[in-house]
Amino acid sequence: MNGNVKLLGMVATASIMLASCSNDELKEVYKGEEISFTTQIKTRATETTIDNLDGFYVYAKADGYAQMFINGQEAKKDKNNSNSFTIADDKGGGYLWPTGVNKINFWAYGPNTLNKDVFKASINVQQQSFTVELASSMENGGADQQDFIVAHKEVEKNKVAGGSIPLAFSHALSQIRINAKCPDNANYNVYIKGAWLMNVHGKGTLGFKAVDHENDETTAVDHMDWHSSTLTNYGVKLKDNDTPLDAQPRSLIGFDTDGNKNNSLMLIPQSQKGWNSLTNSNGAYIVLLCRIESIHKGAIHTDNGNTSTDNGPVFEEGGKHYHQIFPVSNKWNKVEYGYTCVAIDADWKPNYKYIYNLVFCGQGSGAGVYPPELPKLPDVDGVEVVPTPGDKGPGDLILDKPLSFSVSVGNWEDGKTGNEDGDTNMD
Repeated sequence: MNGNVKLLGMVATASIMLASCSNDELKEVYKGEEISFTTQIKTRATETTIDNLDGFYVYAKADGYAQMFINGQEAKKDKNNSNSFTIADDKGGGYLWPTGVNKINFWAYGPNTLNKDVFKASINVQQQSFTVELASSMENGGADQQDFIVAHKEVEKNKVAGGSIPLAFSHALSQIRINAKCPDNANYNVYIKGAWLMNVHGKGTLGFKAVDHENDETTAVDHMDWHSSTLTNYGVKLKDNDTPLDAQPRSLIGFDTDGNKNNSLMLIPQSQKGWNSLTNSNGAYIVLLCRIESIHKGAIHTDNGNTSTDNGPVFEEGGKHYHQIFPVSNKWNKVEYGYTCVAIDADWKPNYKYIYNLVFCGQGSGAGVYPPELPKLPDVDGVEVVPTPGDKGPGDLILDKPLSFSVSVGNWEDGKTGNEDGDTNMD
C-alpha cells in the first residue's frame, strides 16, 4: 500500500444546500454548510437536512481506470460525529487513493432510504444518469414521496485536506405547495375539500453536466440536466377541512393547520405552459373542489330554516342570510361542492420550492373557471359534487372575475410562481 493516500475510511465532508421550512416561514439555508459524506433523508416528502441524513450512495471514477473506482457503496454516518461519514469496500476495508492517480470524479445521491425502484441510478465510466418516475398521488399529496439529493465533485489529490472530500448536495426535485385565502371573508365563505395539480410531468431523466465550478453559486442547479415526460396528476382530498378560508393563506398542499403533517409535493423539474381551453388542452392547471357562499346581514323568509323554495339557495342563521353562489343550484344544500380551476405556467428548477398562493374573492380576483373534462378524482365523504351547468363550458368564469394567484419561492431556493405580489387570482 506504499504510495497510497487513505481516502475513505477517513472522514469525508459534504456541504448540502438544504433547509427545513415551517408552514409560516421559509428558513434560508446557506451553501457551503459542511456535513459528512453520508447523509440521512426522511421519507414522506420530508426535506433532507444535515440532521436527518444517515447515509448516501457513492460512485467514483479515477483517471485511467476502465471501471468505477467506487461503484455505489453506501457512505454511513459516524456514530460519534454527526458530520462525519465513512465508506467501506465489499470486504469491509477503507478505500485508498490509487497510486499514480491525480484526479477522481465523485457522484453521490441519497438518502440511503431512497426507493431504488423509483429512483433508478445508471452510473458508470461512460455516463451518469437517473431515471425517476413518480406515481400519481391523488388523495395524500406528497405524504408518501421522498426527497432526492445529488452531488458531483471533481477532486485533485493535492487539494484533499486530510482525505476529506467536500460534496455539495442539492435537492434534485422541485418542491410544490398550494395555499389559498379569501381576503373578503366577511362577505364570502369559501370552503375547499380537495386540491389537485393537473397535467404535469411525472417522469424524468436526470443527467450531470460536466461543468463543476468551485464557489459558483449556480452549480447547485446547473450541474443537473433534467428531461421530463408523461403527464400525471397529484393532489389531496381534504375531508376534514370544514372551516371557510380567511385572509391568511391556508395550506392545502404543504402543512396542515397544526404544522404536523407535511404533504408537500416533490416533483420532476420541468417547464409547462398553462392550460387553455382553446389553445393548450394539455396545459398545467390547479383544480379545486370548493363551495362559495355570499354573506348578507338581516333575516330573510325561509320555509324550514334550511332551504327556501321561494328565495332559492338561501339559508338564514344568527341575523344573517347566506346565498349558495357556487356550485349553482336551485336550493340550499350545505354538502354541495363543485370543481373550479386556474391555469399555471410551471417553470420548475431543481433545488427550488414553489408556493402557489390562490386568492378567492379578493380585489381583482373571483373564483376561477370551469375546468376541462376531468379524470376520476377521489370521492370525499359527505360531499355531493354538482356537475358543470349545461350553459357553461371549460374556461367560463365561475363568478364575474377569474381566480388570482401569486407564486413565491423559498429555500430550498425560491422560485417564481405567478404575479409580482406572489398571489394567484382565481380568474
